[in-house]
Amino acid sequence: MKKKLMALAVAGAVAGAVVAPTEAMAQTSTVQIGGSVTMLYYIHDPKNPGGPGKKADIMEGSEPEMFIAGEEKLGRGLSAWFRCTSSFDLWGASADGFCSRNSALGFKGGWGNLFFGNWDMPQKLVYNQARGAFSGTNALYGGTATLLFGSSASGANNVTNPERFYRRHARAVNYHSPSWGGFSFKGAYSSSTEHTGLGLSPLQPRLYGLSGEYRSGPLYVGLGYEQHQDYNPAGATVFTAANAAICNPAPGTCYSGGDDKNWSLVGVYTFGGNLRLSGVVSKSEYEVTNSTSTDVDGFAVYLDWKVAGPHSVRFQYGKVDDPSGNSTVSVGRYIAGSSALDGGSQVIGVNYEYAFSKRTAGLIGYNQMKNDDGAAFSQGKSAATRGGKQQSMGIAIKHRF
Repeated sequence: MKKKLMALAVAGAVAGAVVAPTEAMAQTSTVQIGGSVTMLYYIHDPKNPGGPGKKADIMEGSEPEMFIAGEEKLGRGLSAWFRCTSSFDLWGASADGFCSRNSALGFKGGWGNLFFGNWDMPQKLVYNQARGAFSGTNALYGGTATLLFGSSASGANNVTNPERFYRRHARAVNYHSPSWGGFSFKGAYSSSTEHTGLGLSPLQPRLYGLSGEYRSGPLYVGLGYEQHQDYNPAGATVFTAANAAICNPAPGTCYSGGDDKNWSLVGVYTFGGNLRLSGVVSKSEYEVTNSTSTDVDGFAVYLDWKVAGPHSVRFQYGKVDDPSGNSTVSVGRYIAGSSALDGGSQVIGVNYEYAFSKRTAGLIGYNQMKNDDGAAFSQGKSAATRGGKQQSMGIAIKHRF
Protein backbone atom coordinates (compact mmCIF):
# COMPACT_ATOMS: atom_id res chain seq x y z
CA MET A 1 0.00 0.00 0.00
CA LYS A 2 1.28 3.38 -0.92
CA LYS A 3 1.18 5.84 1.96
CA LYS A 4 0.85 9.55 1.39
CA LEU A 5 3.40 11.21 3.60
CA MET A 6 3.08 14.83 2.70
CA ALA A 7 0.55 17.13 0.97
CA LEU A 8 1.53 20.75 0.45
CA ALA A 9 -0.80 23.41 -0.95
CA VAL A 10 0.98 25.68 -3.38
CA ALA A 11 -0.52 29.14 -3.98
CA GLY A 12 0.47 32.00 -6.26
CA ALA A 13 1.82 32.12 -9.78
CA VAL A 14 4.64 29.92 -11.05
CA ALA A 15 7.68 31.99 -12.09
CA GLY A 16 7.58 32.80 -15.78
CA ALA A 17 3.95 31.63 -16.18
CA VAL A 18 0.63 33.42 -15.93
CA VAL A 19 -1.94 31.40 -13.98
CA ALA A 20 -5.39 32.52 -12.89
CA PRO A 21 -5.75 32.83 -9.09
CA THR A 22 -8.38 30.09 -8.92
CA GLU A 23 -6.06 27.71 -10.77
CA ALA A 24 -3.05 28.62 -8.65
CA MET A 25 -4.97 27.92 -5.45
CA ALA A 26 -5.86 24.48 -6.84
CA GLN A 27 -2.24 23.47 -7.38
CA THR A 28 -0.97 20.78 -5.00
CA SER A 29 2.20 18.78 -4.64
CA THR A 30 2.27 15.28 -3.15
CA VAL A 31 5.08 12.89 -2.26
CA GLN A 32 4.65 9.17 -1.59
CA ILE A 33 6.90 6.42 -0.30
CA GLY A 34 6.12 2.72 -0.64
CA GLY A 35 7.40 -0.56 -1.90
CA SER A 36 7.46 -4.30 -1.42
CA VAL A 37 9.75 -7.01 -0.08
CA THR A 38 9.65 -10.68 -1.04
CA MET A 39 11.89 -13.27 0.59
CA LEU A 40 12.46 -16.68 -1.01
CA TYR A 41 13.96 -19.68 0.80
CA TYR A 42 14.05 -22.88 -1.21
CA ILE A 43 15.91 -26.03 -2.16
CA HIS A 44 17.37 -25.91 -5.67
CA ASP A 45 18.13 -29.28 -7.22
CA PRO A 46 19.84 -29.39 -10.65
CA LYS A 47 19.74 -32.76 -12.36
CA ASN A 48 22.28 -32.39 -15.14
CA PRO A 49 23.23 -35.75 -16.69
CA GLY A 50 27.00 -36.01 -16.31
CA GLY A 51 27.22 -32.25 -15.71
CA PRO A 52 27.81 -29.67 -12.97
CA GLY A 53 25.54 -28.51 -10.19
CA LYS A 54 24.77 -29.58 -6.65
CA LYS A 55 21.63 -29.55 -4.55
CA ALA A 56 21.60 -26.47 -2.31
CA ASP A 57 19.35 -24.28 -0.19
CA ILE A 58 19.06 -20.64 -1.32
CA MET A 59 17.79 -17.52 0.41
CA GLU A 60 17.24 -14.42 -1.73
CA GLY A 61 14.82 -11.65 -2.59
CA SER A 62 12.56 -11.35 -5.61
CA GLU A 63 12.01 -7.88 -7.06
CA PRO A 64 12.29 -6.09 -3.67
CA GLU A 65 11.86 -2.35 -4.13
CA MET A 66 11.30 0.98 -2.43
CA PHE A 67 10.01 3.99 -4.31
CA ILE A 68 9.70 7.71 -3.82
CA ALA A 69 7.12 9.32 -6.10
CA GLY A 70 5.92 12.88 -6.41
CA GLU A 71 3.33 14.79 -8.42
CA GLU A 72 2.52 18.46 -8.80
CA LYS A 73 -0.76 19.58 -10.32
CA LEU A 74 0.03 22.49 -12.62
CA GLY A 75 -3.51 23.49 -13.52
CA ARG A 76 -5.56 23.00 -16.68
CA GLY A 77 -5.50 19.24 -16.07
CA LEU A 78 -1.69 19.02 -16.37
CA SER A 79 0.60 17.39 -13.80
CA ALA A 80 4.36 16.99 -13.51
CA TRP A 81 5.56 13.80 -11.81
CA PHE A 82 8.62 11.80 -10.92
CA ARG A 83 9.35 8.34 -9.55
CA CYS A 84 12.57 6.82 -8.22
CA THR A 85 12.35 3.07 -7.55
CA SER A 86 15.37 1.35 -6.03
CA SER A 87 16.23 -2.18 -5.05
CA PHE A 88 15.32 -2.87 -1.40
CA ASP A 89 17.24 -6.09 -0.89
CA LEU A 90 17.37 -6.91 2.83
CA TRP A 91 19.76 -9.81 2.16
CA GLY A 92 22.62 -7.66 0.89
CA ALA A 93 22.98 -9.56 -2.38
CA SER A 94 21.81 -6.95 -4.89
CA ALA A 95 24.24 -4.77 -6.80
CA ASP A 96 21.50 -2.57 -8.23
CA GLY A 97 21.98 1.15 -7.77
CA PHE A 98 19.70 3.97 -6.68
CA CYS A 99 16.68 4.44 -9.01
CA SER A 100 17.67 1.24 -10.84
CA ARG A 101 14.07 0.01 -11.17
CA ASN A 102 11.16 1.86 -12.86
CA SER A 103 12.16 5.51 -12.50
CA ALA A 104 11.29 8.54 -14.61
CA LEU A 105 10.29 12.20 -14.90
CA GLY A 106 7.28 13.24 -16.95
CA PHE A 107 4.05 15.11 -17.62
CA LYS A 108 0.53 13.70 -17.73
CA GLY A 109 -3.00 14.87 -18.37
CA GLY A 110 -6.16 13.93 -20.20
CA TRP A 111 -4.07 13.46 -23.34
CA GLY A 112 -1.91 10.74 -21.77
CA ASN A 113 1.44 10.33 -20.03
CA LEU A 114 4.79 11.37 -21.56
CA PHE A 115 7.89 10.51 -19.53
CA PHE A 116 11.63 9.96 -19.76
CA GLY A 117 13.74 7.46 -17.84
CA ASN A 118 14.35 3.82 -16.97
CA TRP A 119 11.07 1.95 -17.49
CA ASP A 120 9.54 -1.39 -18.50
CA MET A 121 9.00 -1.58 -22.27
CA PRO A 122 5.45 -1.91 -23.69
CA GLN A 123 6.03 -5.54 -24.71
CA LYS A 124 7.08 -6.41 -21.14
CA LEU A 125 4.08 -4.59 -19.64
CA VAL A 126 1.72 -6.61 -21.86
CA TYR A 127 3.38 -9.91 -20.87
CA ASN A 128 3.16 -8.91 -17.18
CA GLN A 129 -0.63 -8.86 -17.53
CA ALA A 130 -0.48 -12.56 -18.40
CA ARG A 131 1.92 -13.74 -15.71
CA GLY A 132 0.03 -11.92 -12.95
CA ALA A 133 1.33 -13.04 -9.54
CA PHE A 134 4.00 -15.27 -11.09
CA SER A 135 7.53 -13.98 -11.58
CA GLY A 136 9.01 -13.78 -15.04
CA THR A 137 12.34 -15.32 -14.07
CA ASN A 138 12.80 -16.39 -10.43
CA ALA A 139 13.50 -20.05 -9.68
CA LEU A 140 10.64 -20.67 -7.21
CA TYR A 141 7.62 -19.38 -9.14
CA GLY A 142 8.90 -17.98 -12.44
CA GLY A 143 10.81 -18.96 -15.54
CA THR A 144 8.43 -18.49 -18.44
CA ALA A 145 10.12 -15.22 -19.46
CA THR A 146 13.44 -17.07 -19.49
CA LEU A 147 12.08 -19.43 -22.14
CA LEU A 148 9.98 -17.02 -24.22
CA PHE A 149 12.25 -13.95 -24.19
CA GLY A 150 15.75 -15.20 -23.33
CA SER A 151 15.44 -13.99 -19.69
CA SER A 152 15.30 -10.37 -18.53
CA ALA A 153 17.42 -7.25 -19.05
CA SER A 154 16.84 -4.63 -16.35
CA GLY A 155 18.30 -1.14 -16.51
CA ALA A 156 19.59 -2.16 -19.94
CA ASN A 157 20.91 -0.05 -22.79
CA ASN A 158 21.17 -0.81 -26.50
CA VAL A 159 24.35 -2.88 -26.23
CA THR A 160 23.54 -4.94 -23.11
CA ASN A 161 22.00 -8.45 -23.34
CA PRO A 162 21.05 -7.88 -26.99
CA GLU A 163 19.13 -11.16 -27.34
CA ARG A 164 16.63 -10.41 -24.54
CA PHE A 165 13.17 -8.95 -25.13
CA TYR A 166 11.96 -8.81 -21.51
CA ARG A 167 13.48 -5.37 -20.88
CA ARG A 168 13.46 -2.42 -18.56
CA HIS A 169 15.26 0.06 -20.77
CA ALA A 170 17.41 2.96 -19.58
CA ARG A 171 17.21 6.49 -21.02
CA ALA A 172 14.00 5.74 -22.91
CA VAL A 173 11.24 8.06 -24.16
CA ASN A 174 7.81 6.67 -23.24
CA TYR A 175 4.19 7.53 -23.97
CA HIS A 176 1.13 5.84 -22.43
CA SER A 177 -2.24 6.86 -23.82
CA PRO A 178 -5.49 7.27 -21.90
CA SER A 179 -8.26 4.72 -22.37
CA TRP A 180 -10.78 5.32 -25.14
CA GLY A 181 -13.72 3.00 -24.50
CA GLY A 182 -11.37 0.36 -23.15
CA PHE A 183 -8.72 0.76 -25.90
CA SER A 184 -5.26 2.17 -25.17
CA PHE A 185 -1.71 2.00 -26.48
CA LYS A 186 1.86 2.47 -25.28
CA GLY A 187 4.97 3.44 -27.19
CA ALA A 188 8.67 3.79 -26.35
CA TYR A 189 12.05 4.18 -28.00
CA SER A 190 15.62 4.22 -26.76
CA SER A 191 18.24 6.94 -26.77
CA SER A 192 20.19 6.95 -30.04
CA THR A 193 23.36 8.26 -28.36
CA GLU A 194 24.11 4.84 -26.91
CA HIS A 195 25.69 3.69 -30.17
CA THR A 196 28.74 5.91 -29.49
CA GLY A 197 30.14 3.15 -27.27
CA LEU A 198 30.62 0.95 -30.35
CA GLY A 199 33.60 3.01 -31.55
CA LEU A 200 34.23 2.71 -35.30
CA SER A 201 31.45 0.18 -35.82
CA PRO A 202 28.87 1.19 -38.45
CA LEU A 203 26.06 -0.11 -36.22
CA GLN A 204 23.58 2.34 -34.70
CA PRO A 205 21.46 0.25 -32.31
CA ARG A 206 18.06 1.50 -31.23
CA LEU A 207 14.99 -0.04 -29.60
CA TYR A 208 11.34 0.55 -30.49
CA GLY A 209 8.37 -0.73 -28.52
CA LEU A 210 4.61 -0.56 -29.08
CA SER A 211 1.54 -2.17 -27.55
CA GLY A 212 -2.22 -2.07 -28.05
CA GLU A 213 -4.59 -3.10 -25.26
CA TYR A 214 -8.28 -3.57 -24.63
CA ARG A 215 -10.01 -3.87 -21.24
CA SER A 216 -13.67 -4.49 -20.62
CA GLY A 217 -14.88 -5.88 -17.31
CA PRO A 218 -13.26 -9.29 -16.77
CA LEU A 219 -11.59 -9.33 -20.21
CA TYR A 220 -8.12 -8.11 -21.18
CA VAL A 221 -6.46 -8.52 -24.59
CA GLY A 222 -3.04 -7.08 -25.40
CA LEU A 223 -0.55 -7.21 -28.26
CA GLY A 224 3.05 -6.20 -27.59
CA TYR A 225 5.74 -5.58 -30.21
CA GLU A 226 9.44 -4.82 -29.81
CA GLN A 227 12.13 -4.22 -32.41
CA HIS A 228 15.88 -4.16 -31.85
CA GLN A 229 17.77 -2.40 -34.63
CA ASP A 230 21.44 -3.34 -35.13
CA TYR A 231 21.71 -5.23 -31.82
CA ASN A 232 23.97 -8.03 -33.17
CA PRO A 233 22.25 -10.63 -30.94
CA ALA A 234 24.86 -13.37 -31.37
CA GLY A 235 27.94 -11.13 -31.18
CA ALA A 236 29.06 -11.89 -34.75
CA THR A 237 32.01 -10.13 -36.38
CA VAL A 238 30.83 -6.73 -37.60
CA PHE A 239 31.42 -6.02 -41.27
CA THR A 240 33.77 -3.05 -41.75
CA ALA A 241 36.30 -2.01 -44.38
CA ALA A 242 39.05 -3.41 -42.18
CA ASN A 243 37.66 -6.94 -42.15
CA ALA A 244 35.99 -7.00 -45.57
CA ALA A 245 38.39 -9.70 -46.75
CA ILE A 246 37.23 -11.95 -43.93
CA CYS A 247 33.53 -11.31 -44.37
CA ASN A 248 33.12 -11.27 -48.15
CA PRO A 249 33.95 -14.93 -48.74
CA ALA A 250 31.69 -15.99 -45.86
CA PRO A 251 28.86 -13.49 -45.34
CA GLY A 252 27.09 -15.95 -43.05
CA THR A 253 29.71 -15.30 -40.36
CA CYS A 254 29.57 -11.49 -40.32
CA TYR A 255 27.01 -8.85 -39.35
CA SER A 256 26.29 -5.55 -41.05
CA GLY A 257 23.09 -4.73 -39.18
CA GLY A 258 19.58 -6.08 -38.92
CA ASP A 259 16.31 -6.04 -37.03
CA ASP A 260 15.29 -8.50 -34.30
CA LYS A 261 11.59 -8.60 -33.41
CA ASN A 262 9.19 -10.04 -30.86
CA TRP A 263 5.39 -10.21 -30.93
CA SER A 264 3.50 -11.20 -27.78
CA LEU A 265 -0.26 -11.75 -27.77
CA VAL A 266 -1.89 -11.91 -24.32
CA GLY A 267 -5.40 -12.80 -23.19
CA VAL A 268 -6.80 -12.66 -19.65
CA TYR A 269 -10.26 -13.50 -18.35
CA THR A 270 -11.51 -13.44 -14.75
CA PHE A 271 -14.46 -15.70 -13.90
CA GLY A 272 -16.63 -14.45 -11.06
CA GLY A 273 -13.78 -12.51 -9.50
CA ASN A 274 -12.20 -15.68 -8.07
CA LEU A 275 -10.72 -17.56 -11.04
CA ARG A 276 -8.26 -15.85 -13.36
CA LEU A 277 -7.10 -17.61 -16.55
CA SER A 278 -4.44 -16.02 -18.74
CA GLY A 279 -2.05 -16.92 -21.52
CA VAL A 280 0.60 -15.53 -23.86
CA VAL A 281 1.80 -16.59 -27.31
CA SER A 282 5.25 -15.29 -28.25
CA LYS A 283 7.23 -15.20 -31.49
CA SER A 284 10.81 -13.90 -31.79
CA GLU A 285 12.89 -13.40 -34.95
CA TYR A 286 16.65 -12.78 -34.85
CA GLU A 287 18.75 -11.63 -37.81
CA VAL A 288 21.93 -13.31 -36.64
CA THR A 289 24.36 -12.57 -39.51
CA ASN A 290 24.21 -11.01 -42.97
CA SER A 291 22.44 -14.06 -44.40
CA THR A 292 21.19 -16.20 -41.49
CA SER A 293 18.37 -15.97 -38.98
CA THR A 294 16.80 -17.78 -36.01
CA ASP A 295 13.10 -17.95 -35.08
CA VAL A 296 11.79 -18.85 -31.62
CA ASP A 297 8.12 -19.61 -30.83
CA GLY A 298 6.54 -20.38 -27.48
CA PHE A 299 3.54 -19.98 -25.20
CA ALA A 300 2.57 -19.96 -21.52
CA VAL A 301 -0.68 -20.34 -19.56
CA TYR A 302 -1.46 -19.32 -15.98
CA LEU A 303 -4.28 -20.11 -13.54
CA ASP A 304 -4.94 -18.09 -10.38
CA TRP A 305 -7.75 -19.43 -8.17
CA LYS A 306 -8.82 -17.65 -4.98
CA VAL A 307 -10.29 -20.72 -3.36
CA ALA A 308 -11.88 -19.15 -0.28
CA GLY A 309 -11.01 -16.39 2.17
CA PRO A 310 -7.21 -16.02 2.37
CA HIS A 311 -6.43 -19.19 0.37
CA SER A 312 -5.18 -19.12 -3.25
CA VAL A 313 -3.79 -21.78 -5.56
CA ARG A 314 -1.81 -20.96 -8.72
CA PHE A 315 -0.49 -22.94 -11.67
CA GLN A 316 1.78 -22.07 -14.60
CA TYR A 317 2.99 -23.91 -17.67
CA GLY A 318 5.32 -22.50 -20.32
CA LYS A 319 6.95 -24.04 -23.37
CA VAL A 320 9.37 -22.89 -26.04
CA ASP A 321 9.70 -24.83 -29.28
CA ASP A 322 12.86 -25.87 -31.10
CA PRO A 323 14.62 -22.84 -32.62
CA SER A 324 14.24 -22.76 -36.39
CA GLY A 325 16.01 -20.95 -39.22
CA ASN A 326 19.30 -21.31 -41.06
CA SER A 327 21.68 -19.85 -38.49
CA THR A 328 24.58 -21.96 -37.23
CA VAL A 329 25.34 -19.50 -34.41
CA SER A 330 23.59 -19.70 -31.03
CA VAL A 331 21.65 -16.69 -29.74
CA GLY A 332 21.77 -16.50 -25.95
CA ARG A 333 20.14 -19.66 -24.58
CA TYR A 334 18.76 -20.59 -28.02
CA ILE A 335 21.22 -23.19 -29.34
CA ALA A 336 21.72 -23.21 -33.12
CA GLY A 337 21.05 -26.53 -34.82
CA SER A 338 19.35 -27.87 -31.70
CA SER A 339 16.17 -28.75 -33.58
CA ALA A 340 17.81 -31.98 -34.71
CA LEU A 341 18.04 -32.97 -31.01
CA ASP A 342 14.81 -31.27 -29.84
CA GLY A 343 15.92 -27.86 -28.61
CA GLY A 344 12.83 -26.81 -26.69
CA SER A 345 12.17 -26.56 -22.98
CA GLN A 346 9.25 -26.26 -20.58
CA VAL A 347 8.45 -24.84 -17.15
CA ILE A 348 5.77 -26.13 -14.82
CA GLY A 349 4.99 -24.56 -11.44
CA VAL A 350 2.37 -24.69 -8.74
CA ASN A 351 2.03 -22.78 -5.49
CA TYR A 352 -0.31 -22.19 -2.58
CA GLU A 353 -0.59 -18.74 -1.00
CA TYR A 354 -2.11 -17.67 2.30
CA ALA A 355 -2.94 -13.96 2.75
CA PHE A 356 -2.35 -12.93 6.35
CA SER A 357 -3.62 -9.45 5.45
CA LYS A 358 -3.98 -7.21 2.39
CA ARG A 359 -0.26 -6.48 2.60
CA THR A 360 1.37 -9.70 3.87
CA ALA A 361 1.24 -13.22 2.45
CA GLY A 362 3.07 -16.53 2.67
CA LEU A 363 3.65 -18.95 -0.21
CA ILE A 364 4.70 -22.58 -0.68
CA GLY A 365 5.85 -23.38 -4.20
CA TYR A 366 7.34 -25.94 -6.56
CA ASN A 367 8.88 -25.12 -9.93
CA GLN A 368 10.55 -27.29 -12.57
CA MET A 369 12.42 -26.42 -15.76
CA LYS A 370 12.93 -29.40 -18.06
CA ASN A 371 15.12 -29.23 -21.17
CA ASP A 372 14.85 -31.30 -24.30
CA ASP A 373 17.96 -33.18 -25.47
CA GLY A 374 19.25 -30.17 -27.43
CA ALA A 375 18.44 -27.36 -24.94
CA ALA A 376 20.30 -25.98 -21.90
CA PHE A 377 17.98 -23.44 -20.26
CA SER A 378 18.64 -22.64 -16.62
CA GLN A 379 16.71 -21.34 -13.62
CA GLY A 380 19.73 -19.11 -13.05
CA LYS A 381 21.13 -20.79 -9.93
CA SER A 382 23.42 -23.43 -11.41
CA ALA A 383 24.89 -24.27 -14.78
CA ALA A 384 22.67 -26.28 -17.11
CA THR A 385 23.59 -29.01 -19.56
CA ARG A 386 21.66 -30.19 -22.58
CA GLY A 387 18.77 -32.41 -21.58
CA GLY A 388 19.02 -31.45 -17.91
CA LYS A 389 16.23 -30.70 -15.45
CA GLN A 390 16.26 -28.16 -12.62
CA GLN A 391 13.69 -27.97 -9.86
CA SER A 392 13.11 -25.71 -6.87
CA MET A 393 10.82 -26.14 -3.87
CA GLY A 394 10.39 -23.83 -0.88
CA ILE A 395 8.62 -20.88 0.67
CA ALA A 396 8.20 -17.15 0.11
CA ILE A 397 7.08 -14.29 2.34
CA LYS A 398 5.67 -11.17 0.68
CA HIS A 399 5.04 -7.78 2.26
CA ARG A 400 3.92 -4.48 0.72
CA PHE A 401 4.21 -1.12 2.44
